[in-house]
Amino acid sequence: MKMWHLLSFLLTSMIFSGCSYQQYFILSNATNDTISVRYSLENPKEINALFTLPAEIYQANRDYFPDWEHQLPFKDLDITDNNVYIKLPPKSVLILGTIHNDKYDSKTKKTNGGKIFNFQQMTFETNGVAVVIDEANFHDYFLEEGGLYRYTIR
Repeated sequence: MKMWHLLSFLLTSMIFSGCSYQQYFILSNATNDTISVRYSLENPKEINALFTLPAEIYQANRDYFPDWEHQLPFKDLDITDNNVYIKLPPKSVLILGTIHNDKYDSKTKKTNGGKIFNFQQMTFETNGVAVVIDEANFHDYFLEEGGLYRYTIR
């Protein structure tokens, strides 16, 4: 009888278990300097927005991916709803957006579930050069790496 209970428990567990698929948009700071990053989003509180607020910052691992166990505190220095101004610490990762169980298409800039690309512009300076990323050149910087869209500041 115990064998049947165990077998039914395992079968039920397998039925209700599922996979979770995540895609991230991240900006990695591989430098030894704190970098001032400003970016703006269109309607970040809308339910169909691909990029939402608040963002998250994590300590970077050696490959400049987020170390999920070490989230870093930060303050948004811009008090408006659509703009963000942060100081990105050295060797850290900024999570700009997350997609759960959905697939993003960089050509259409939409997800299968209807999330819409609402990124407007990002600016920061590195090595004395100002970098401006907007909707038109976003995917020239943020390249896909296995479901992850990442740009690393070096």
